[in-house]
Amino acid sequence: MDRRTLLGRAVAGLTACVSLSVGAGCLGDGQEESVLAVTGRSFERGENDTLVYRVTVSNPSDRSGNGQLYVNTELNGAERTRTTGVSVPAHATTTVAFAYNVTYGELSESVSPSVDLREGEPTETDA
Repeated sequence: MDRRTLLGRAVAGLTACVSLSVGAGCLGDGQEESVLAVTGRSFERGENDTLVYRVTVSNPSDRSGNGQLYVNTELNGAERTRTTGVSVPAHATTTVAFAYNVTYGELSESVSPSVDLREGEPTETDA
């Protein structure tokens, strides 16, 4: 077998191996792509006219997903980060409610919380 034939077969074999591995999600650090997504957000009036911010997390995949949900809010000049762990089964949706110590009437149109969802095992909750 000459050198070009051997090199050609080696490259073809490596290409096939890499293609199969990428398709199966086997390359990299072993993590599959994200399965959780924030699909909804809303302000609502809670008990005693308190402000409640609801965040909906969906999982359209075939496997369960876990993550940490962060909500950063500035209300009445004070910044606050709320966090909670979420676990969502395959093909399911869950909604998390964050209650604040302000009345719904104090809500300003300029309030726009930022939401960050990081996948991995849920850790601490501050909801």
